Amino acid sequence: MPPKQIRLVIAFCLILAAVLHAAPGRGASTEYTVEIPPLPDGLSELLASVSDCVTLQETPPDTNGLLRRRMENDVESFVRTLDAKGYFKARVEAELDVQSTPTAIHFTVEPGPRFAFGQARLVLEPENSELKSRLKPMLQAMEKGSVYSSGTILDTETVLMERLKELGYPSPTMKDREVVADHAAEEVSVRFTLAPGPAAAFGETEILGLETVSRGFVAADLAWKEGAPFDRRLVDKTRQRLVGSGLFRSVRIDADHDGRDRVNMRLTLLEAPMRTLRSGLWYYSDLGFGVGAGWTHRNYLGAGQELRLDADVSENLQQATSSLTLPNLAHPGQNLTLSARFSNELTDGYESTNLAFSGIVRQPFSGMRVGYGLAYRLAEVDDEDIRRFHLLSVPLIAELSTADHPLDPASGVTLAARLEPFASLEERGSSFMLWNITGRHYLPLLKDNSLVLATRGRFSLLAGTNRDSIPEDMLLYAGGGGSVRGYAYQYAGELDDDDEPLGGVSAVDFSVELRYRMSRTLGAVLFGDGGGAFSKRNPTDKEDYFWGVGAGLRYFTPIGPIRLDVAVPLERRDGVDAPVQLYVSLGQAF
Repeated sequence: MPPKQIRLVIAFCLILAAVLHAAPGRGASTEYTVEIPPLPDGLSELLASVSDCVTLQETPPDTNGLLRRRMENDVESFVRTLDAKGYFKARVEAELDVQSTPTAIHFTVEPGPRFAFGQARLVLEPENSELKSRLKPMLQAMEKGSVYSSGTILDTETVLMERLKELGYPSPTMKDREVVADHAAEEVSVRFTLAPGPAAAFGETEILGLETVSRGFVAADLAWKEGAPFDRRLVDKTRQRLVGSGLFRSVRIDADHDGRDRVNMRLTLLEAPMRTLRSGLWYYSDLGFGVGAGWTHRNYLGAGQELRLDADVSENLQQATSSLTLPNLAHPGQNLTLSARFSNELTDGYESTNLAFSGIVRQPFSGMRVGYGLAYRLAEVDDEDIRRFHLLSVPLIAELSTADHPLDPASGVTLAARLEPFASLEERGSSFMLWNITGRHYLPLLKDNSLVLATRGRFSLLAGTNRDSIPEDMLLYAGGGGSVRGYAYQYAGELDDDDEPLGGVSAVDFSVELRYRMSRTLGAVLFGDGGGAFSKRNPTDKEDYFWGVGAGLRYFTPIGPIRLDVAVPLERRDGVDAPVQLYVSLGQAF
């Protein structure tokens, strides 16, 4: 290589080395700490949540200049956030201390007084005094003297618009929103200017996407009628009905307002798979292994009729159940369920075989579902002597549920009450009454629902006759995986001379569980159960109660948690109670 070219190569390498040496590297990132002073009303946490210095602390900038810019941006964000909460006189300053190790950012925040709402005003264009009087209660959240928050203004605006859609105005617009802060009076006045638009009624309804479901079924679930005043709540109610039917994977409802007096409705539906096959496997140390299988057709006759077949087989119990639910019997929401069940049960106290038929009507009532019907039960029970029973009953049911999930609820309440008078078709004058009340409550203790306090209770009572006149398999028992854990199935109660369950005419049991979800797939629980079955109808003596405690693991799957519970009896009876009971099944204990 000629000397001239060698000199050019050497010069290029020297220049490249100098540039690389001068360029900042990631190794020179400016590590730092952040200090936000303690402030009232949760302001410290709020400011930390909007601070880039805090949220990006794990990715520090390369230079102090870039860090200073990040700090100055936070000052502006803090002022805007404090303004939104009503601290219009707040003072925010920041200091970058490059002499400390690591570099430190100190914020100084003086929030000052929090402004309150002044007089909130509502203007309608055109003026409509009657409509305005129906909208004014929506301004209650901005009552004069209440603390100011920009979020309250936005929420009130949304409420006003939704209320107009409920009152027959499908296309309202917000013409103007005026917010004025009076620094002398330390209050904020707000004025909304709304244009309700023309009042309109429901027009024609178009239904798209049906394949196997009949149009009549969907039409019966429509909460509105053509010609009735438009009401957004009826649209939401229709959506809830159609989604709740389980027949549709997607429900879209569009309102096409022609700008005059009609709102034409269009439903676009995507049907869900109509058939479901399911299976289950469980193990209880007191009952052994069990398997279950089921099949459901949710559109059996083309109009939302649900046919359900289930079978369970275990060492002590074999049963098969079939049911057909006919929806919208006389009006939307009223369903008739016809069912038949065969079961054969072998316990330490008796062996029973029974066949039952029932027809129960359920319908919504004041936020609940109530039911009534007629049932027949043929039973043969072997407890030293074989006895046969022909029983006719009239079940009365009330149910309420706000639980957020059927297999793994984290919030909500479930309540159920059942009153069922029975009469014998053979023995004249022989009758009795069954009362059963159950309740469950789920309370999330953390915002992410990872820690949940679950409680459960049951009270059952048989009245109207003595215990000997009631079939043994209809007496009340306690103990087992769904009752007082730690005691074997039916053993949390009085025993006969052979240490076998007698059954009672009253039963009480309750549970408390603390459920902790450690990860996406694993969880743990601690629980305590109590209760028992009693020969008297007023079990008030707590000394007769049975108590069990334990712990368990949960493995969460897409179809629900798999539970493993281990429980011990606190008052173990020699020769009767095992030291430990084990329960494995799908779903939470309750």
